Amino acid sequence: MTPGATMPEIQQVPVPSGKMEDNYGEKVRIGLIALCDDVAVERDFAHMVPDDRVALVTSRIFLEQPNSQRTFFDMAGRIPDTVRLLCPLLRLDSIVFGCTSATSFIGEARVTELVHSARPGVNVTNPGSGAIAALSALGAKRVSVIAPYTVANMANVVRMLTAGGIEPVQVSCFGLDTDMDIGSVPREAYLDVARNMDHRDAHAIFVSCTATKALDVIGDIETATGLPCVTSNQAAFWHAMQLAGWKETISGFGRLMRGCW
Repeated sequence: MTPGATMPEIQQVPVPSGKMEDNYGEKVRIGLIALCDDVAVERDFAHMVPDDRVALVTSRIFLEQPNSQRTFFDMAGRIPDTVRLLCPLLRLDSIVFGCTSATSFIGEARVTELVHSARPGVNVTNPGSGAIAALSALGAKRVSVIAPYTVANMANVVRMLTAGGIEPVQVSCFGLDTDMDIGSVPREAYLDVARNMDHRDAHAIFVSCTATKALDVIGDIETATGLPCVTSNQAAFWHAMQLAGWKETISGFGRLMRGCW
């Protein structure tokens, strides 16, 4: 208001017809715990939301850089408070802890336990559990793995996949240990590596890490190699939706999202 202006009369009026409706996400509501420096995971999840029947809510969690076993374990204790910020008065159907390598160190069961300490009973997943479930749904027992990680972080993800019944047969990584660097790798780099790997013993390709731009080249990788391609963000979103009861095809994100419901 300009100086000296008179406050207009403010009228409280009823909602027309008195009819209220549910918030966005009447069918599925997903809560996402995103790392503080990961700008890809929330973007990718939002791209995969098919329509307003599905809602995405996000909380950010602090992770000290560079990524290491110590920083992942330090982050674990912050998970419950981060969960408490995910629309505490609204229904959530699934919560995703958005870090593949951190899950491999903290443990899938421990991540679920920490989420449930703040939100009992909700469906919980993460990119590791999602990838194992997705690859199993595709009938892929042996996989080629591509990731931006250091060798040490890559080795721990390989161990997690193996414990879940998935055998990595070819593994390539870029040696990066910060989310800022990982997010700067061009999407085409994953396609180039996938084209040049020997996939003769693989049933599928898994691109690990939530901070990558790989979601956009899933179709290109599948066309170039003839194999289904699973990424961390695609798998975690698919698994969260599946746990929430979603049954409809979502096009544009590979064979998994088209056919594995």
